[in-house]
Amino acid sequence: MSLRPSTAEMESSLSVIREFLSETPLNLESDLSALTETTTYVKHEYKSPVNSFKARGALTLVHRLSQSGNVTKVITASTGNHGSAMAYACQKFDIPITVVVPEGADESKVTLIRKFDADLQVLGRDLDEAKDRILEWDMPSDHLFVEDGAVPDIVIGTATIGYEIMEQRKEGFDVIIVPVGNGSLIGGMGSAVKDKNPSTQVVGVQSEVAPCMTYSFREKRPVNTDSCNTFAGGIAVRVAIPEAVNLMLEVVDDVILVSENELKKAMAFFLKAAGVLLEGAGAAALAAALKLKDELRGKSVCLVATGCNVDETLQQEILRDYVQ
Repeated sequence: MSLRPSTAEMESSLSVIREFLSETPLNLESDLSALTETTTYVKHEYKSPVNSFKARGALTLVHRLSQSGNVTKVITASTGNHGSAMAYACQKFDIPITVVVPEGADESKVTLIRKFDADLQVLGRDLDEAKDRILEWDMPSDHLFVEDGAVPDIVIGTATIGYEIMEQRKEGFDVIIVPVGNGSLIGGMGSAVKDKNPSTQVVGVQSEVAPCMTYSFREKRPVNTDSCNTFAGGIAVRVAIPEAVNLMLEVVDDVILVSENELKKAMAFFLKAAGVLLEGAGAAALAAALKLKDELRGKSVCLVATGCNVDETLQQEILRDYVQ
């Protein structure tokens, strides 16, 4: 069964989301346009109570769970942003939640998870191992394990970003660039964008050291990797989710890889141009636009800035080594 959401599902999700979140800005960024030699707009998805786009899918899912009355507790694994979004949504709908984060999770994101009253546990060396640990638990039938990337409601929620973009700029874009972690964001967004304008290119971006979804897209099947050693936790995935891969193959035109250094440079460029220090995953779309400069020159481009949860150590590194 395809995860591809319908327009009616996106509009229903938006009606829930609007009870809690304002529409995020889509702004023409003159400095970034000059830097990339394109007409560059940024969708500022970090402007939310959880500093990332993840609240959309979480609110859509937890709203449905609250209506069903069949779930008394939610359990999920996260490198940070998904966990804080789920904790935020569960707090809004008064459903208890346990969030499992891997060892070494970004402290700024862990702090945000705690802010929303989640039960926080640290298990596993990375996200996929944290998921494996949860699956070993003996959970009662009214407890629900939520795996980001394989849940239709979360994909529907992320699709509302693409829906909004196409409503905010009716003429659309030549290219929309989206960071890729587990694939739910680009799959949802791509669905909305292609429904409105099939000619718009939807391009994903991953780190060279966390490329499993890129390999999966290129080989047209789930491909896992042994490690995902990127500093950009929001795109640190080594086990591909088959449903997410299949949706990407329906609605995505290409996925490219950027280096860790290119991600950090993009963080610095965005800080200088827009005054916000994005996290690594949040700056990935800009890193891709810079890497694809020759191919994109003269085109209209939308970059999705997905999050700005950055720990103090990384902040200091970017300010010291990358900001000119």
